[in-house]
Amino acid sequence: MSKIMNTTLATAAALAALLTAVPTVSMAQQVNGVTNCDAPGGRQQAGAVIGGVLGALAGSQVSDNERALGAVVGAGAGAAAGSYIGCNQQRARQANMQAQGGAYRATSNLRIRSGPGTGYRQSGSLRAGQSFSAVGSQGEWVQIAGGGWVNARYVAAN
Repeated sequence: MSKIMNTTLATAAALAALLTAVPTVSMAQQVNGVTNCDAPGGRQQAGAVIGGVLGALAGSQVSDNERALGAVVGAGAGAAAGSYIGCNQQRARQANMQAQGGAYRATSNLRIRSGPGTGYRQSGSLRAGQSFSAVGSQGEWVQIAGGGWVNARYVAAN
């Protein structure tokens, strides 16, 4: 086979491995708490995707005879490592915010939801730059003192 064909097949195998490895890693984390991070933020998912892609590419290049297998193994390992690193970054961010007394500010205009998700009804709003106190978090959502939830991606420590 030509070098271009080998590269094309390796890339296709890496993408296929990523598509199968990331959901598998996500399901495993939900079961054991490794991928289902207990701190708000979106870094865990981004880390899993980036780690999966890099791991698949590296695995397919390292494995001369079994590129597809190398891509699958590399994607799984990369996704797990990226997810772990992302969750640790989220936890560090949450610890930093809690050390500052739970004082936050909205980084953009936000809808306050009655629960931790977009499926809950809107119960208010925050303007960009508006400060608030938080009392807890669940997944990517921060609970506001006095009631309501906002997405942690649009929140910064005050």
